[in-house]
Amino acid sequence: MHITNHALLNNDKIRKLYLQSAASQWSADEKLDFTNPIQIEPEARQVWTDLATVFYTLEKMGLGVLTEMFTKASKKYESEETLLYLTMQCADEGRHVYAVEQYLTKLGKKPTYEWKYHVLGQVSSLGFFRVENWLFSTLFSENFASSFLRRAKTSHIDPLGAEMCRRILVDESRHLHFLHIALPDIMARMSGLGKAYVKMSQYFIMKFTETVTKTIEDQAKIVGIDRRDLLEEVFENIEKAYEGFGVSREFLYFPKISVN
Repeated sequence: MHITNHALLNNDKIRKLYLQSAASQWSADEKLDFTNPIQIEPEARQVWTDLATVFYTLEKMGLGVLTEMFTKASKKYESEETLLYLTMQCADEGRHVYAVEQYLTKLGKKPTYEWKYHVLGQVSSLGFFRVENWLFSTLFSENFASSFLRRAKTSHIDPLGAEMCRRILVDESRHLHFLHIALPDIMARMSGLGKAYVKMSQYFIMKFTETVTKTIEDQAKIVGIDRRDLLEEVFENIEKAYEGFGVSREFLYFPKISVN
């Protein structure tokens, strides 16, 4: 199909997703009970304090990048529907940051932004093809978050943490739905140079994630989360997504998952 303008072809689906997202908003203070103390073994408490700090950092980073990029994306693709939907995603991410802040406080830790992960936000939203790069980077980050949350809510975690993970996971599924609506169209429009830039950026993000998660592998095992299994699922989901966009596995370089 020859595309003569920038408008996204799936605006009707994006509008429906916006309406679904608007109807699915929830209040962390109303749905999560932050009043009762968390009863959990000291070792597990420390692990969840560390893991929640990493997740808090990634969510806060994602919120910052999203607030910078969502108007750029809607303007580039001349899509009011995209603007409407992404305002709801901003609300989701803000709620996630707040919920994890409250959870960390209940664990006895002041919420702290880990600056060593900040490079991920820069790589995902800079460059000549920054809108496309951000959207494809979001595909990776949302898949990683979803895979982590699915494991976290059924692992050795307290009831408050499990319910928080469950509710955030529902929001993340909508974020992935948006990307699966929009990205095939965006991929079809991209030049060879744009695809090459995205390919390079995504490899860096995946490799950085593979390297960083190795440093918390032993902690994650304490609460029943297998790092290798997590990354394998994320990479497999990314591969399936790109195949759905009409590109082969060779489009991306998947880093080898190292083991101790």
